[in-house]
Amino acid sequence: MRRVTSFPKACTRARFRHFPLNNDHSWFKQLFERSPDPTWIIDDNRFVECNEAAVRTLGYLSREEFLNVHPSKLSPPRQPDGEDSYVKAEHMMALAKNKGLHRFEWMHTKADGMNFVVEVTLSAIELQDRPVLYCVWRDITERIQTGRALLKSKQQYDDLVSKIPFGVYILRSTPEGAFALDYVSPRAAELFNSSVECLLADSDNAFQAIHPDDREGFMTSNCDGIGQLRPFDWSGRVQVDGSVRLLHVASSPDPQEDGDVLWHGIVEDITERKQMEDHIRQLAFHDALTNLPNRRVLIDRLSQIMAVNKRTGCHGALIFLDLDNFKLVNDTHGHEVGDLLLMAAADRLKDCVREVDTVARFGGDEFAVMISELSVDESESAAQAGIVAEKIRAAMARPYALQVRHEGAAEATVEHQCTASIGVALFGKNDANMDDILKWADTAMYQAKNAGRNLIRYRDLKN
Repeated sequence: MRRVTSFPKACTRARFRHFPLNNDHSWFKQLFERSPDPTWIIDDNRFVECNEAAVRTLGYLSREEFLNVHPSKLSPPRQPDGEDSYVKAEHMMALAKNKGLHRFEWMHTKADGMNFVVEVTLSAIELQDRPVLYCVWRDITERIQTGRALLKSKQQYDDLVSKIPFGVYILRSTPEGAFALDYVSPRAAELFNSSVECLLADSDNAFQAIHPDDREGFMTSNCDGIGQLRPFDWSGRVQVDGSVRLLHVASSPDPQEDGDVLWHGIVEDITERKQMEDHIRQLAFHDALTNLPNRRVLIDRLSQIMAVNKRTGCHGALIFLDLDNFKLVNDTHGHEVGDLLLMAAADRLKDCVREVDTVARFGGDEFAVMISELSVDESESAAQAGIVAEKIRAAMARPYALQVRHEGAAEATVEHQCTASIGVALFGKNDANMDDILKWADTAMYQAKNAGRNLIRYRDLKN
């Protein structure tokens, strides 16, 4: 076996001083020798006795090879913290003598030159009326390596979590109803307008960020009324630095043997996504210029009104209108002014009807108005529809003052007056064909246009 530690000549076998363990202390000797942990007796800051476990652990042939030496002689010149081994050993032994007990980590060197870390416990005792240090240490190299591996794993986990766009958390709930966060990522804390430290100290800090109107829904999102666990899923508003954001929180329960439940979950800011979805929905069902419902929405609402009419016996009316000579506006003033005219016409149309009615843009300069909940009586319904149609005709005929803004130029006002040709189709509970109703209103509108414009033409149930 290779020896890497050489001792001074003063430490020859002839100079060894063994500490006697006589028969009066046979019990101590048995404990000393049979201890599975390396055990030493230190007297006058020298190893004077050790057990077989110490010899075996260090890899020497016999204890005589290193007895009667300073503890630092079995260590590298410097400890992992950079301190001189001799100086630090002296300091550790002095602390043990003063306090009676001292525990610390120490790096030793085996006979083959390999360094390893131990946890040392020094106890100040009296043995045969002489004060000595009773030293026990355990190899904690594996424990340190495991700790380092866990730390590295945690660092890798934290690094991974920091790169994902949503927050991660682990919430612990107890059978008594208490709950606390076991883990929360920095991103999750940010989304709840708090810090990791604050949330771990008091989970209620996350609850305080939730918009007051959404808190009840947050608390009841995973309640099924029968006490069974189910995944938690909640979307709601939180108040962040004076602004309101929309969050989605989701987690799955993981019951523990002690009765607690760990909820592994994510927190995601879905504000932009919801805005995008709303925008896409708006584009799909509304006209981009006037923001009015489009043809698809009008046909859907016509279908709904026809279904209601069958149950109630009420009538409805579909009004089509086309702006007269609209092409002239575009040709004279340009499409920008034409767009302004269409937007102004849309606003006037909305002012002519109730909230329950529908104003839609069919395309180009053509609009449609859906009037619901008219009278059961056909004549009365026709009169009601006529009043609305005349109101629309008069509104469309008023002069327009369109404010035109050109980059680099002063704002200009374009005055314009145009009229509308209007067709009205009345329908009742027996009109099941939607295409016919659309065709009736369209035909009546073109009759008004062909008759001279700025007119109203009707298609009632008797035509």
